[in-house]
Amino acid sequence: MKKRSFDAQLRKVGNSYVVTIPSKIIKRFKIKEKKFLTVTIEDEE
Repeated sequence: MKKRSFDAQLRKVGNSYVVTIPSKIIKRFKIKEKKFLTVTIEDEE
């Protein structure tokens, strides 16, 4: 399985929060709209 890390800023949109995935990551991994992704969050503390 290919893995890629990137930094992204969390933004609030309405009552939800959004993380934007860079287009080069979308193209490299051939991610399609409505595809489910696994997000891993690491605590910085």
